[in-house]
Amino acid sequence: MLKNLSFVSLAFIYANLTGFAFHFFVSRHLGTAGYGEFMVLYSLMLTVGNFINFFANACVREFVKHRESIHAVLRYMRHVGMFLGLACLLVGFTLSAFLKDFLRVSDIHYIWVISSVWLVQFLVIIERAYLQSTESFKLLSISLVFEQTLRLITAVVLIYAGFGVFGAVFSSFVGLFTVLVSLLVLNGHLFGELRAVPLRSLFKASLFTSPVSLFIYADDLFIRRIFDPSTAGLYASVSVVGKAFIWLVMTLMGVFFPEFVKHRHNAYLLKKLFLKSCLLIILLFLLAEFSVLIFGKKVFVLLFSSKFLPAFSLLPVYILCIMPLILALVFVFLLTALSRNLLLIYLHIFTYYAGFLILPFKDVNSYMLYIFLVNSSFALLYAFFTLFQVARDSGLSKLLISWLQGRR
Repeated sequence: MLKNLSFVSLAFIYANLTGFAFHFFVSRHLGTAGYGEFMVLYSLMLTVGNFINFFANACVREFVKHRESIHAVLRYMRHVGMFLGLACLLVGFTLSAFLKDFLRVSDIHYIWVISSVWLVQFLVIIERAYLQSTESFKLLSISLVFEQTLRLITAVVLIYAGFGVFGAVFSSFVGLFTVLVSLLVLNGHLFGELRAVPLRSLFKASLFTSPVSLFIYADDLFIRRIFDPSTAGLYASVSVVGKAFIWLVMTLMGVFFPEFVKHRHNAYLLKKLFLKSCLLIILLFLLAEFSVLIFGKKVFVLLFSSKFLPAFSLLPVYILCIMPLILALVFVFLLTALSRNLLLIYLHIFTYYAGFLILPFKDVNSYMLYIFLVNSSFALLYAFFTLFQVARDSGLSKLLISWLQGRR
């Protein structure tokens, strides 16, 4: 167990460091306007891509559940992955002209590359879920390291070759496709009988776990539509640093979430776990703000170059504005563990995206204020409904009703 955790932890650290190196290289060589356009495309890719990633949890469950016929299930899931991936590819190609104009990117071919990434990602997810279910964590970790390394190298080569934004986007396809071919060879069992699994249970599990990914990159999707290219690039640099804070919290929630599930019927322990997670997040927030204010400016310029210096003043405000979103996501994890209030989660998603499309933002400050207010409102709603749910499950609401009736 400890050995497997070590493999995964090291791979995660390496992948994140390589990811930051990728962003810092791209931002320096594309400039503010080019980087702003890249981040819109990157956010589109990851918003759908992270949704796809959560499909892995449902796949792992099916592989473990049918261990006696796991290779037949693997072949069936490859068919499912190909079907879903082709569906994403076709939707992306069909909507490419609309997405190009709507998101205000300069070339329709960027959307085609991203659609191809979605197809390959569905297939890679199946192979990695198989490795996870068979506890091949060393190979899983190597595949993550290999993908990130190849993406960075490809981006460097293509951008130096003059491909600009296209090179930065296409590098993700190269990394994923190479990993897919490698895993298909290593995992094997390409031919033979199939064993179908209930698709309904797969999608039901994904519906609860997937919404988290739709929140994280929502604000980056629309920056080219709302701001001028230079402002969009400046905002993107601030957002990348803020996203690191969000992903740190999401990683920590990977530790708390199994405990939420384990103690979902124990209101007292569940409350203690939830309060611990919130306290940890608040402490991390204070540490992040303190670090940014004390020595953040030099590090920011070192990473992004002086071209992005005007954006630094936005960074402490941005971290403050995403705090309600992070707390709301903790509630989403809790509600997922309880399998409750799915409609409220999707109402939050709909409202969040609708605001970006409808509201007339005057500047970056009003944009960040919206992020703060809408997520604060839903964090309060989550708190109310969660407290009510826990009280009802623990019988407190019945005692209160009885007491009120007695008072009459």
